[in-house]
Amino acid sequence: MEKLPDDCLSQVFYFLLDDKTSLHASILVNRKWCKIAINFLWRRPFYFVLADKNTINYTFSRRKRTGMLMEVILSCLTSDENSNNNNIKKIYNLRNSSRASRERVIIEKGPIFNYVGFIRQLDLDDLGLAIAEWAEYCCSQDSNINNETSLQRNVTFATLLSRRITRNSICKSFKNNKSFIKEIAERICKILVTKISRIDSLSVKPICLSRCIEPSIIIRDHLVENSVYKNIINEYMGFITYPGANDCLSKLLEFSWNSCSRSIQVVKELSLVTSSVKKISFDIKNNVEILVFDAMISLIAAQTALTDFEISNFEITNSILMETLARHMNTLTRLSFNCINISKSENISIIMQFKKLEELEIISCKLESREPWPLNLENFPNMIVYRIDDVFPTTIAMKDNNDSMLGNLGTMLNTFVYNQFQSYNSETTRSIIENIENCTNLTHFECDAEIDSINLLMPIFLLSTRLQTIIIKNRRRSLDMNEMLRAVRLTRLSHLELEGYWRFTSDSLETFLINSNPLLKTLSLHYSNCFEDDHLEVLLRNLSGVLQKIDLKGMTKRLSFDMRKKAHRIYFSSSLSISTKIKRNNG
Repeated sequence: MEKLPDDCLSQVFYFLLDDKTSLHASILVNRKWCKIAINFLWRRPFYFVLADKNTINYTFSRRKRTGMLMEVILSCLTSDENSNNNNIKKIYNLRNSSRASRERVIIEKGPIFNYVGFIRQLDLDDLGLAIAEWAEYCCSQDSNINNETSLQRNVTFATLLSRRITRNSICKSFKNNKSFIKEIAERICKILVTKISRIDSLSVKPICLSRCIEPSIIIRDHLVENSVYKNIINEYMGFITYPGANDCLSKLLEFSWNSCSRSIQVVKELSLVTSSVKKISFDIKNNVEILVFDAMISLIAAQTALTDFEISNFEITNSILMETLARHMNTLTRLSFNCINISKSENISIIMQFKKLEELEIISCKLESREPWPLNLENFPNMIVYRIDDVFPTTIAMKDNNDSMLGNLGTMLNTFVYNQFQSYNSETTRSIIENIENCTNLTHFECDAEIDSINLLMPIFLLSTRLQTIIIKNRRRSLDMNEMLRAVRLTRLSHLELEGYWRFTSDSLETFLINSNPLLKTLSLHYSNCFEDDHLEVLLRNLSGVLQKIDLKGMTKRLSFDMRKKAHRIYFSSSLSISTKIKRNNG
């Protein structure tokens, strides 16, 4: 590993992006690893310290870490100006101070790395929260335990504001002085935007006002409308308008926005700054203000090669949104709708022209006109992920000649999800599933719908030998799986989940396991009326050392104590988990 070139080592570290422990440990290996690990830790500086910001786990100690993180960021922002000793002497009038006091301030060195220069992902609300947490940290006793710390913090404030300031005035001003808060927040944001060389991902995801913790006084004020700390919000929301924003945002790749009235201007300004965004994500939260809609449309229209678009909690009442997206029909590869109400099918019918789509997700959406969904996908040969999850009505518009809706997708499709929770329609289920029989590259098959015959599934599982995950839920019919288990060969199957009254014997289960020899790690059976000791015996005999979890819920038959004891004895040194819940008979 030590001899790997930097670019290869960076690719390895990329897979540890969400693993704070491993990244911190890598810092101690050697100088080369340290530099690369620091790069990834600071790619999104607030990700780890604010991960629990909306939960009860975000306690005082974690808020304190946020304040300490801002201290490091500020040391980077002010290091260049702090190096000017004459300026510091002038501000503090240290010529008449003791030599020791002067040296404590002047000799203070900047951080080893320019951490701010590594930032690539930034959430504006996280930035505002961090500034507010830092304000609390500055006023706390823990952060002022010695004179040197207090003195150096005073120098930081003096550098930011170009005037002398003391700890007492800091605490007093943070609690009562609106102009001071505004000035500090503005200076931090203005310097930050000039120090970050490039931002790849920008987001605005407001803090949850109903988080079930007791926040500090400062943070509570920060969240209350018309409070003193509203000035922090105003300043970081102006981030995009500050000098230098054009440079650091000109190559922006991703933008995510949870709609709120105070951040509409961010979206509008961003449409004037960058045209390189590849992925846009909107969560409108049913905010149908015309300003919100106009800002969203402006940003989409300003991009030159949008590839990924997702929108949640919105109502489509006209064709403007889809017509704007149609400008990117030659580049758009992913489209996701979540909790969308659509007045009539013609408002989204233009989707049929997005021939480069590779991934389509329609989740918890409703078509008010109750027309069949205009989602005939046979013209999309590059489709890889197809997911229709809990839509109303359930009917999908098919071609009059009964050609396959997914007929030409057989060579590319690898993920198929079709779930219906509101109502069942066996005819729709059959028409969709029959048309993926030739999709030989499927790796994920998931269906929660009414399946009226096991013969509907047989062709898929016979041809799709690469399947790794199968999730089938069918709670209305009792179907016999024995013939299918004896016929299919699924050597790559690692996750099998069956919910409903599926019937199969222990002999057919063993035939399947012997013929397929799968690396089955997880088996879930819910509401099964056939699973008994013999079935568990087969699993233990054929999947020893492979199976990690058995989840049994709503079972009508109880496993014997001896069989359960045997299972735990065989897997005593492994991580096998057997969870059972017997269905109670209320009769």
